[in-house]
Amino acid sequence: MVTGKRTTLALGAALGMLLAVPLSAQAAGRPGALPSESEWLGDVAPVAASLQDYLKDRLAQGTRGEKPAAVLDIDNTSLATHYDRGKPVEAILKATVYAHEHGAAVLFASYRGADEQDSTTEELRSAGYTVDGLCLKPHGDSPGKAEVKLGCRKKYEAQGYTLVADVGNRSTDFEGGHYEKGFRLPDYDGQLS
Repeated sequence: MVTGKRTTLALGAALGMLLAVPLSAQAAGRPGALPSESEWLGDVAPVAASLQDYLKDRLAQGTRGEKPAAVLDIDNTSLATHYDRGKPVEAILKATVYAHEHGAAVLFASYRGADEQDSTTEELRSAGYTVDGLCLKPHGDSPGKAEVKLGCRKKYEAQGYTLVADVGNRSTDFEGGHYEKGFRLPDYDGQLS
């Protein structure tokens, strides 16, 4: 019964390794399980700090006549929709306040429906965001999320903005480019939409 003993040892070692992994990482590996809000915010913090540092450097280098802007996703990027609906992600809000105070527009791109324009604008403003632009999924049949977000960025460029930063939590927030630098918050393998 050497095989049985090896199997038992292997299972014991695997269980020991699993217990050594922090709880939030264990939760992220299980379908349907997400980390706590405080763990999520801890994972967001370094991305937001990197965004803030980048904006400080990039906006200081602005070119005369340039209209710099940051483009942000809304759900679980700007607003803590999953954990605390309507409340801002404070670290991201802080970066956008800095950006706006230093001459950058704060623009949003979301897959929310066009019929939610007014309520979404109000939700963002109530959370403390400046809303210089809001682009949503068009009425009727629309392309997928990536195409809508790309279309929003192209629309903002056509309005003369230089999109210095793009902030989101899903790969669809970044596909197709049309921004200088992207900042991706965690989505835990798509579990946090």
